[in-house]
Amino acid sequence: MRLNSFLLPALAGVTAAADSAPQHAEAYMLRHTKQTTTSNPPSIPDSLAEAILLQRLSSPEHLSALGQIPESLSEDAAVEYLNEFAKPPRSLFDSSDADEPKQLVIAFSGVDAKQYKQLKASIPRVPLAFTAPGLGSLPAKVSSDCAFGPSINPKKSESSKCWSGKTQYLQYDVTKDSDVVKQLSLNLAALKSYANEGLMETTIVFLDEESASSGEGEIRRRQLQFQREKVMGESSASDTTFVSSTHGSSDKAFDALSGRPTPVPACFASQSACENATSSCSGHGVCVDRWGKDNTDNTCFFCHCGKTVEADAKGRDQVFYWGGGACQKRDISTPFWLFAGVTITLVATVAFSIGLLFSVGETKLPGVIGAGVSRSK
Repeated sequence: MRLNSFLLPALAGVTAAADSAPQHAEAYMLRHTKQTTTSNPPSIPDSLAEAILLQRLSSPEHLSALGQIPESLSEDAAVEYLNEFAKPPRSLFDSSDADEPKQLVIAFSGVDAKQYKQLKASIPRVPLAFTAPGLGSLPAKVSSDCAFGPSINPKKSESSKCWSGKTQYLQYDVTKDSDVVKQLSLNLAALKSYANEGLMETTIVFLDEESASSGEGEIRRRQLQFQREKVMGESSASDTTFVSSTHGSSDKAFDALSGRPTPVPACFASQSACENATSSCSGHGVCVDRWGKDNTDNTCFFCHCGKTVEADAKGRDQVFYWGGGACQKRDISTPFWLFAGVTITLVATVAFSIGLLFSVGETKLPGVIGAGVSRSK
């Protein structure tokens, strides 16, 4: 009986500590636009949450791999979450990003019950945007090696060496760097000021500890693959492994995230990477090695596009040829050149015929014919 009376309070304390620990990843946002706070923030799939954060880190110079909409989520719901939490897309005819606020994403890993309580206390009255059940580390490179204070300062005149471009990604392990929680609390007022001025928007993410620990090997593999494909894609001015899938694919792409077309790398490190990034060449081709199987030192997989036969409304078969980096574009070069060639030939023939008629009409008659014509009196 005494043993039970001793163990019950201990078990109750362990249960309370477990209940206070974060059950999933959480994202807090300081934005320039007016935010609607809610007591029940939405829980969105991990892949969509990762895409939202990567989209905020994306820029025209450095595009990020965005991924695909999960099949478990409807398209309307995904678009609604993107419009609410992602960076607003640029206008169609607006080519300047001078007025866009900079984007800062701060991710914290190793968040246990104690660290979670301290982090929550360091960001009072910062709205919780959304949660994700198992969001781990992002496949993005840390932008700065400077201290916390200079790394979150977007003013180039004050921290030109610690801030580069329009985005900044920072990740800290609170179990190894406990002082960063204090630094976050001290700089919170500055972050709010930057957001209110429209200078910089900040997203603070508490990563899921169980997902981060159990999937550590998978995360390293994804980061390595991302870096390899980034280097291989620089020849085609691309920093992304994602391509939108169109006709013939069931996957829905994040074309609306960046507001502009997403380029495709010229080479992929492996056949599986090519198939995953291009949705198996949009179902219109196959991933093959550019240099052949004999060359094992340097691999370059790309989409070799083919043709498809589809029935039209009247039941007649039509042959379509495909092109593009992911075979997502219909190849109309042959019909175009056939139509253009026939048109140019007809125009040239008509012009030559008209010119020939004019030249014949301007020619003088021979003298013999002119002598036989008598004048009327």
